[in-house]
Amino acid sequence: MGKSERSLSDLGRRVAALQDQAPEARLDHVRGRARLGAAELRARPATRPLAVRLSAISAAALLAIAIAAGVVMRPRPLQFTLGAGEPGAVGAWLAAPSTAELPIRFSDGSWLLLAPGGRARVAAVDTDGAEIALERGALDLSIVHGDHTRWSVRVGPFQVHVIGTRFEIRWDPTAEQLVVALREGAITVSGPVVGDGRAVRAGERLTISPAEGTLQVGALDEAPAPAPAAAIPSAPAPSAPPVEVTPSASAPGPPARVVEAAPPSPHVRASAEVTAAPARPAAPDWRALALDARYKEALAAAELEGFDAICAAASAHDLRALGDVARLGGNPARAGQAFTSLRARFPGSPEAAAAAFMLGRIAQDQSKDHAGAAGWFTRYLSERPGGENAAEAAGRLIEAAHEMGDEAGARRAAERYLAAHPSGPHAAYARRVLARGGRATP
Repeated sequence: MGKSERSLSDLGRRVAALQDQAPEARLDHVRGRARLGAAELRARPATRPLAVRLSAISAAALLAIAIAAGVVMRPRPLQFTLGAGEPGAVGAWLAAPSTAELPIRFSDGSWLLLAPGGRARVAAVDTDGAEIALERGALDLSIVHGDHTRWSVRVGPFQVHVIGTRFEIRWDPTAEQLVVALREGAITVSGPVVGDGRAVRAGERLTISPAEGTLQVGALDEAPAPAPAAAIPSAPAPSAPPVEVTPSASAPGPPARVVEAAPPSPHVRASAEVTAAPARPAAPDWRALALDARYKEALAAAELEGFDAICAAASAHDLRALGDVARLGGNPARAGQAFTSLRARFPGSPEAAAAAFMLGRIAQDQSKDHAGAAGWFTRYLSERPGGENAAEAAGRLIEAAHEMGDEAGARRAAERYLAAHPSGPHAAYARRVLARGGRATP
């Protein structure tokens, strides 16, 4: 092998090694190497025929062009926009307004609709799909199917794997209930009660309650079952027995046994239509309305049932839900009443700690009582230092101290926040507080 051929061989090996580097740097480096190789060949004495030397130069140039084409044509991760076209950021929390849906459109043609009041984020994207995290509320998804489509939705303790489909998913973290309704396509759900990879058929609705260890299966044209079922007394229709569910002792575990309701007999239905007097429709239950994110209607139903009576007799779970209904329904006074009743009746419980956090949010966001908010957030962190809202409570403490003009308190809160949550959502704000002597703008 001549020197020119060895030089080209060495160049080829070096160019191949560059393929694992960043695209822009790789392109510039490869083009430079190709130019150097060609210059070396031009500068050497003509020891080989002109046609051979021209062929070597052309080979180097073609090699650089081929690598550049490979870099440019490499598939890019999906991109997405929000609302009217605002670019989306991976990892940022998205909150739909209380009166409108938030559309999220992806570059492959897939789209999501976050229902009013919902909260979610695009946790990760790649060339074949995205991972969505739904914190609360409802999400309508239409996913374009491809040969390598790979989408997933994380919802509480559940994971939904998507191939290409149209479906709705709703998560109520207060009631700990997941509802999945599949219109077309194919998905699987993994998590408590359902086990690993429970397939969902088109036209099917799943209602899963980890706290109760129950699974209900129905058709899309049926109304979703309210939950928890035990908390909502109602008489079953004579022609359609309710779905039986088998509680699970622990989660995750083996899938719950499901007995699907038998279709009503046409003879029984016809007889009932002839002989039965028209039944007065039952008043809507506030819990069922809350699960549909109809908070104002749910609050009105709770007032009709007797808000004070509910506060005096309801379970800790229902009191927490009632407080959220009142808060999201626009009545902070009623929300404060429900959360205060929860803390008084169930001291030391996880729900009571969560109520302290919510009382802090009400004081800070709606009453602008920053001193009161700081007190509630401090109580929450004392009762649940590692709780699910610990990072947000600690971050809000910084904001409350700042709003009160307590610079030293803001610095102390910022230092504690960064020690416990160095990569938390308030980390950048905490660093600004420390850099500016506690007088940063949230």
